[in-house]
Amino acid sequence: MESLASVFALVYAAEQQSYVGAARVAGVSPSAIGKAVARLESRLGVRLFNRTTRSISLTEAGTLLYERYKRIIDDMHDAEATISRSRERPRGRLRVSVPHIVGHHLLMPILPFFAGQFPEIELDIDFEDKVIDLVAEGLDVVVRSGELADARLIARHLGDQHFVVCGSPDYFKRHGRPQTPDDLSQHACIHFKYPSSGRLAPWAFRSPYDRVIFPRNLTFNNTDAGLRAARDGLGLAHLPVYVAESHMRAGSLVPVLTSFMVPYGSLSLVWPSNRQLSPKVRAFVDFVVANFAARPDAFRPPDAAGVSSNSRG
Repeated sequence: MESLASVFALVYAAEQQSYVGAARVAGVSPSAIGKAVARLESRLGVRLFNRTTRSISLTEAGTLLYERYKRIIDDMHDAEATISRSRERPRGRLRVSVPHIVGHHLLMPILPFFAGQFPEIELDIDFEDKVIDLVAEGLDVVVRSGELADARLIARHLGDQHFVVCGSPDYFKRHGRPQTPDDLSQHACIHFKYPSSGRLAPWAFRSPYDRVIFPRNLTFNNTDAGLRAARDGLGLAHLPVYVAESHMRAGSLVPVLTSFMVPYGSLSLVWPSNRQLSPKVRAFVDFVVANFAARPDAFRPPDAAGVSSNSRG
């Protein structure tokens, strides 16, 4: 208990730059703050504050200790907030950002069920393909692909993205089916380019077919446009399984080269660390994770999703 008192005394004194101000925040006497700091300095054998008649300031050792102690106090407050917030009903405005294709094909189908379960949450959803700063934009949750590099953020992995190369039955009647990825050089290929950069999305195949260069017959910055072009017989498209699955089951698209496919990228739900305890964020994250996992075609390779190809290398 004496050590804990020293933690609070040091942090409050550093932030208030006086023992009197620290005492006012802590609800104790200035002498109690001074004694707690003195005991800490004696125990560590270093001076933690530079003192004048009017103010105090941290020494180098004091600054190092303050940064560590501040995190301890913040963690304590967060722990208390967890208990308090766990009793609250999820409510309020929830700002979400999601890539277009994920939003249309994975998020939109489950939104009616979320709204029914959490009627007091007001969803505000942006469909956006470029990477944005969650904190600067005031967003609560985003769906993001790739690695998480920002220490201010927390992520929950949704799954790896699996893709399939597919075309229409009419296309294959006219042009035949490729047997290996190398055969794609003789086919019309429909490409996707990222709207924010214009960079072409790669077609993901296992080695040694991971360096194959494909013809560029059609290019779109919208996955649904590529899907439509493939269904209309304009060429072969490299599509997420969750985009193509229903069309393959209906017979309007036929998968090929499934034994050569490998996952490309992953999806995660990401939110700022200072909102990790919010009931509305927790409700949304848990709901999306559970419902995405329940989709048999969401993050599984074509064969595991019940879609197979007659074309094997």
